[in-house]
Amino acid sequence: MTRATLTRWLHLGHRWLGMALGWLVLCWFVSGIVMLFVARPQLTEDERLAALPAIAADSVRIAPLAAWKALQQPGWPDALRLDAGSGRPVYRFLALGRWSAVHADDGSPVSGIDTAAAIQTARPFAGASAVEAVTPVDYDQWTVYRRYDAWRPFLRVELADGRDLYVSQRDGAVVLDTGRSERMWNYLGSVVHWLYFTPLRMQQTLWRDTVLSTSFVALLLAASGLWLGWQRLRWRRRYSGGRLTPYRGGWKRYHHILGLFGGLFVLTWLFSGWLSLAPFGLVSGNGTSREDARRLAGGTLTPEALHALPRIDADTRSAEWLLFAGQTLIRQHKRDGTSSLSGINTPPTAALTRAQIEAAAPALRPGVSFESDWLTTADEHYYPLRHAPRDFPVLRLRFADPERSTFYIAPASGRIAHTFDHRQTAHRWLFQALHRLDIAPLVAHPALRDGAIIALSLLGFGLTLTGVMLAWHRLTVKRRD
Repeated sequence: MTRATLTRWLHLGHRWLGMALGWLVLCWFVSGIVMLFVARPQLTEDERLAALPAIAADSVRIAPLAAWKALQQPGWPDALRLDAGSGRPVYRFLALGRWSAVHADDGSPVSGIDTAAAIQTARPFAGASAVEAVTPVDYDQWTVYRRYDAWRPFLRVELADGRDLYVSQRDGAVVLDTGRSERMWNYLGSVVHWLYFTPLRMQQTLWRDTVLSTSFVALLLAASGLWLGWQRLRWRRRYSGGRLTPYRGGWKRYHHILGLFGGLFVLTWLFSGWLSLAPFGLVSGNGTSREDARRLAGGTLTPEALHALPRIDADTRSAEWLLFAGQTLIRQHKRDGTSSLSGINTPPTAALTRAQIEAAAPALRPGVSFESDWLTTADEHYYPLRHAPRDFPVLRLRFADPERSTFYIAPASGRIAHTFDHRQTAHRWLFQALHRLDIAPLVAHPALRDGAIIALSLLGFGLTLTGVMLAWHRLTVKRRD
């Protein structure tokens, strides 16, 4: 195949791929800017605690062990918490991937969550807003994600102010709230950007294959366009009038010039977006593994840990049972965002000490030496973003193993807040840096990062828009002919 023939085929391929996918790529740039400022609907921990009533300590008359036995489930729970979301203290157990609940005052399992119960549970979250409707929901646009499987199905409590509260029919907890404006912007943001359309998203494999295939084809579109754009340039034997581009004006000239300036960015942005789903296992960001979490916990909840009645402090909104280095701890959350840790037979404290964390650290990488230091501000791997805040301080543990494993331990909970090793380096730079501009100088200056993302996105938008206009013009001309 001659170079002229190859160029001709690339030109045709670029044109027809642009006709097929131009609008989608255009929407990706717009939705990316929206996502920069609007997060997906969620019920944050601060929102949950602010709405929950305080637990009346004298109303907790059943020990967690007795409550667990009332559920008649095998084994032991993976997680346990206590709150008073429905006006009565309730133990909530996570086991076999599902949440279940038992009243802590009389030991009766929570069941039969109906409309009246859902409204009662949602009332503290609703404030002064009236309830307009209660609708049963298995899956909808905002609960289609796998992380909600543990609470499914739901009763959606629709409020007069446009908010929707989702109450789990399994344990009676409010697990999600959405607002009218939030939903609207997410349709323009995350739904379009990730193709999060409910019928498609419910089919996990089909959704993943669709996103991977469309983004890969869009990547080919950008690559062919960049190559063709450079081929049409004339640096020495210029076009008439001394022009570098063959186009005198119109959409073709704008598309060519914008492609020269923004084509490389569009190419790397589409490439990093394609890599975000780790095709063929490439560039996988594994995060904290269950095995590492189990090692630091030092075991699982046991009958001894669940046998005693918890000592509930004043103004506690929620309590959760934690394991750290084999010791059971109860973390009590207050409405003002503070918390305390206490053992079964130990007094409360604000957080674990450095010595306690260092004593437990060898379990993470047995036989491997490590260094530790307090981190009070962000580093190159642990940093806050607008929709992903980070807790500080954390104790950073850097191990001398071949993977150079680094763990960030939150002293307020004893949990792994973040982990990183050299196997995630590719994900760190090829996705987080290229796609989200998570680069140290920009992360340290959020306004600068926002400005850079918006400017580059507008450049990509302009390039894609000119391509869409060319495609539209060609289609309409062909139709008239």
